Amino acid sequence: MFGVLYLLSQVLGIFAFAMLAPVVVGLLVKDTSDAEAFLLVSGMTGFVSGAMFFALRGRRWRLSRAGACGLVLGMFVLPSLIAAVPFLMIVDIGPLHALFEAVSGFTTTGATILPSVEVIGPAAIFWRAELQWLGGLVTLIVLGTILAPAGVGGLTARNIAILGAAGEGGLQRSFDAARSIGAFYLATTVICVALLVVAGIPIFDAVCLAFATVSTGGFMPIDGGIATYSSPLAELVLAVFMLIGATSVVWHRMILQGRWPLVRAHRESLYIIALAIFAGILFSFVIADLLHMPRPVDALRYGLFAGISIVSTTGFESWPNLFDYLPLAIVTLLGFVGAGTMSTAGGIKLYRFGAMFVQSMHELKKLIYPHSVRSPRFGSQPYDTELMKGIWASTIGGLAVVATAATLLSINLPSFDGSALAAIAAFSNIGPIYPGVSGGELLPHYAELDSFSLIVLITAMIIGRVETIALLGLASIAYWRS
Repeated sequence: MFGVLYLLSQVLGIFAFAMLAPVVVGLLVKDTSDAEAFLLVSGMTGFVSGAMFFALRGRRWRLSRAGACGLVLGMFVLPSLIAAVPFLMIVDIGPLHALFEAVSGFTTTGATILPSVEVIGPAAIFWRAELQWLGGLVTLIVLGTILAPAGVGGLTARNIAILGAAGEGGLQRSFDAARSIGAFYLATTVICVALLVVAGIPIFDAVCLAFATVSTGGFMPIDGGIATYSSPLAELVLAVFMLIGATSVVWHRMILQGRWPLVRAHRESLYIIALAIFAGILFSFVIADLLHMPRPVDALRYGLFAGISIVSTTGFESWPNLFDYLPLAIVTLLGFVGAGTMSTAGGIKLYRFGAMFVQSMHELKKLIYPHSVRSPRFGSQPYDTELMKGIWASTIGGLAVVATAATLLSINLPSFDGSALAAIAAFSNIGPIYPGVSGGELLPHYAELDSFSLIVLITAMIIGRVETIALLGLASIAYWRS
């Protein structure tokens, strides 16, 4: 317990420091009331985190398996609760709506209860964007230092040593990996901001868009789609960085280090890029037909952007309400599958579906060649029985969460199709695909949902970020006793 609280105190301290950024934004635009609200919450959070840190500093502690799972849950729940306070203070919404907005931002879901960003000031707009960025960073650190090394949910520590997180180095290796991930994440964001400014995007919007893109969140700093900026170059930049956010940070490190054999063998990332392009081409035909675009190049442009946005679980729309025109079944399937492991994207992850497909084909081949001993592989990753158990368990757990959430949401939503879409949007952290049109009926906006439905969605968003198996471990008495 001491170890969990000690590490959480450091997370909250970083969170308190990050909250000073919207204070600066508020002062620059002369919105002192918003600046004061953020400064107050930042000061209180900093005081509590500092007290926890110095009280626990020097104590001997060890982070157990159950403690690690509790730390992962706490790293998403506590910051979300704190992030909701400024929304409650400066926006005319209730506590549950403020919590929904905060959780949606920190889990990089991008679902909003706000009818328009014009109802909040620049400080709150910046805070929503920064919240996504922080959530994406926490996601990568949790995956690289806790979940993947522990093999939770079929995740593997293979090649994780590139980040400095594998082996028996313990806590120091984890801190080294966190610094490595943070440095790359920050550098990627800075480059994205610079390219967006070159593409003609105002600096404030460029920063907010870069935060949302690198983290594969979905909050926009303006109303409307990306097409509002009328900048094809900006769309290209966002598409490239959405793919970077959707692919493994380990793969990125392989590229930077010039380990080309490993880069080629890491096929998950290559398959994700191919899937996004294929979906984009498919969508371009739909867009050309339904939106009556005379130029095929425009349809291809919007289709590719939509395909990359959905596969990466970012949820940016290249055209206002574009997702309403796309095939609902394909959109929900792509969103549920998600992108790559060791990335900020949501969903079950293509890695798991690829593993299950390869394993299924291997079992079919054994019917023909019963004495075959060939080990199934997905790229360079071999799959053994224990790894497949984790993958199947995690996938079934995710399906159970979505099914349960959809059933509970159907109590108050007009259709089960709409409930399933909302459940997948929350669990896969791709909130902008809902609301939309289901069965010819317009689904209610997030702000129109009742309190029970909002609680279900908040829970699903958090579970989507915390591996289902890790959460089940916390609920298991036997796991805590072990």
